[in-house]
Amino acid sequence: MSSKVDAAVVVATRTMEIQSFDLPAIGEDDGLLKVEMCGVCGSDPRIYSWTDPKRFPLIMGHELVGHIEQLGSRAAARWGVGVGDRVIVEHLFGCGHCRWCLLGEYRFCKEHQGYGGTTPSSVPPHLWGAYSQYMYLAPNSRVHRIAGDVPAEAAAMTCANIGNGLRWVRTKGGVAIGDNVVVIGPGGQGLAAILAANEAGASKIIVLGLTRDEHRFELSRQFGATHTINLDHDEPVEAVLELTDGVLADLVVDLTGATASFPLALDLARPMGVVVVGSNTGDQEVAVVPSKIPIKELRVQGVNTHDTPAVQAAIKIVESRRYPIEKMVTHRFPLEEAERAVRAAGGQIELDGFIKGVIVPN
Repeated sequence: MSSKVDAAVVVATRTMEIQSFDLPAIGEDDGLLKVEMCGVCGSDPRIYSWTDPKRFPLIMGHELVGHIEQLGSRAAARWGVGVGDRVIVEHLFGCGHCRWCLLGEYRFCKEHQGYGGTTPSSVPPHLWGAYSQYMYLAPNSRVHRIAGDVPAEAAAMTCANIGNGLRWVRTKGGVAIGDNVVVIGPGGQGLAAILAANEAGASKIIVLGLTRDEHRFELSRQFGATHTINLDHDEPVEAVLELTDGVLADLVVDLTGATASFPLALDLARPMGVVVVGSNTGDQEVAVVPSKIPIKELRVQGVNTHDTPAVQAAIKIVESRRYPIEKMVTHRFPLEEAERAVRAAGGQIELDGFIKGVIVPN
């Protein structure tokens, strides 16, 4: 199958530009997605600031929902979908046969490819991102059907937000019924972590943020937060001690991207507690007192992205409509304003009430 229709895409080089690519010919093992909506991830500003020329040109965008436009017969059987189906797509996939792939940890596959920054658009057939009207679906892609009545804003949050939150808090953090959980940073990932802690039966879910996060605090409560702490006004360790009857947190989830968060997370965890670090500070160094970890016998767990079991669980939660997940999205941008969307996500421009932005390319 082939098409002569061009796909309009935003290609990141040193500036974002609208370019056109011919739609690829689709064989028996791959497919083509028509993008409905793409979320602007908190990692996108960092991707956009990359300087390694080997990574460019690239098409950004990996938080996506769309409809199957073209599909090979073997791909249809493998993914369990058909032309016209509404789907979400995991942004990473592996070779399928190495040690890491066989263990289900395809994130560490040395041959892995993916969307939105993993595979440059210099690699045929070029459409490796969802800041685009169409996106290529490679044979090893992980494609999941999602209900048509789910708001697009909620559907786009399923993999890289809700899936992340479930894996980070439940699978890696090990939160249990009755636990006290502290989430540092009420952004998109923080909201997903709050939801995951609530789903797991946490007793107290305490969210730390700043005065500018008041609108995020309100949404946090709708996702299950029981308490909020304003770091501009309150001393966090004292506040958490008071809220937990002197115990501190069973689980602390650090999601701010700020260098001050990790040292604070160590202080907020109880003895033998768990600190989950999903906060990416890039190449910045963080000053910590390492002895706090053995003295309190803390488990520090790094986390990075989702996996298929987490995504499958996320789909069920999103489709249940138990949470107003679509409210995470506060701003919508056309394709030609992708750079403005990324700058808003990175805090370089301020937009009233901003939590997350999405790009609507079609």
